[in-house]
Amino acid sequence: MREAEVSVSDTDLATMGVDGLLSLAQEAGLLNVEELACRGNGAVLQVEVERRIDEERLTVLNCVDEWNHVAERTDSHVYVISFTAPDLPESLEETAADLVGTCNPEVDDGGATMSLVGPHEAISGQISEYEQAGVSPNLQRIGGYEGPKYPLDELTARQREVIETAWEMGYYEVPKEVSAGDIAAEIDLESSTVNEHLQRAERNLLGQFL
Repeated sequence: MREAEVSVSDTDLATMGVDGLLSLAQEAGLLNVEELACRGNGAVLQVEVERRIDEERLTVLNCVDEWNHVAERTDSHVYVISFTAPDLPESLEETAADLVGTCNPEVDDGGATMSLVGPHEAISGQISEYEQAGVSPNLQRIGGYEGPKYPLDELTARQREVIETAWEMGYYEVPKEVSAGDIAAEIDLESSTVNEHLQRAERNLLGQFL
């Protein structure tokens, strides 16, 4: 498992079409950003700010799919914001599916920095996709992943999605409550693709214990 720390400039964020979202968060006194989910050309973020974001402007941003004001604390407000970068290709979602995840996003006036975690080929593919879209990620460091070690960390994002959906739907109950076809319909994949992801995920998980 590899980890690459990459940064993108504010110019790159503008190229991606998400600079307006960052600007609104910074105007509200950005305190912290945590990535809850990544889909390559977009993400779901938990954003903590000092005061409420200008929600009328947030609503009409082209890149924002959905937002919720989820908490008001003594000295901050917390939002969950789902966004899609309108100027990034959908193919980024495919390469992101081979990553275990992205970690530790940091945002400042100069841009954003994050870690890409996964196989070397998946990290290279993700960076290449960004470059083809006109974004120039700056690779600051690459090496072994030194973060928390959990069994599911060995799965790609897609494998994890499939096996978690299978578990939640009762695929591993005895007898099974659903088929691979039912799981495929739930997450909009082919049944054969679901079977392949389940087999790879199960092999990866069992390999850690046997």
